[in-house]
Amino acid sequence: MLDNHDTEYKIPESFLVAPFSTKRTTFKKLDMVDFDDILSKELFYFDMLHLVSNQLSKDPPWENSEITVKAVIQQWKMLEPDLQISYAKRKPNLEVESVSIQSISLFLLALFWANNTPIKSLNVKEMMVSELKLKPVNCEERLLFILNKPTGYHSFIQLQQLFAELEKNFYKTLAIQRLKQKKEITAYE
Repeated sequence: MLDNHDTEYKIPESFLVAPFSTKRTTFKKLDMVDFDDILSKELFYFDMLHLVSNQLSKDPPWENSEITVKAVIQQWKMLEPDLQISYAKRKPNLEVESVSIQSISLFLLALFWANNTPIKSLNVKEMMVSELKLKPVNCEERLLFILNKPTGYHSFIQLQQLFAELEKNFYKTLAIQRLKQKKEITAYE
């Protein structure tokens, strides 16, 4: 069943949460290799696949966070200017909605993958954000604020701040890990 590229999986109930839910109830197994292509087709692909199948992808993105989180942050940085322009022009919320939801989704991916864990639910109360080691201050409360009105200007500002804090903490953690590894290597010499 899993070797057929037309395999469809039921989207887990924990992922059918507003504002992320769509009218779709299934997602297809993707045979793409490029990480960015997969994210452009199905943002939560790896996390949903992990929940619904016994088969893990070869290299789950949360186990290779140094590369994947950087790629997710880079995608956010490509979307951010468009949102800034939309808010500056005071465009209607409908034009901003899909990009806002995509941006929030990218933040969630970065948040969980930076902690080397998959997303198990898109319901903030079920995410257990408080248990994550690497996270911005008051992350859960701020996420609830953003998700209450995802297209609001103040939600966008909060999202910008969350990304900035997460990115800073992520790179700080990477630097500390590298320093520890360097010390371990020199200790063995």
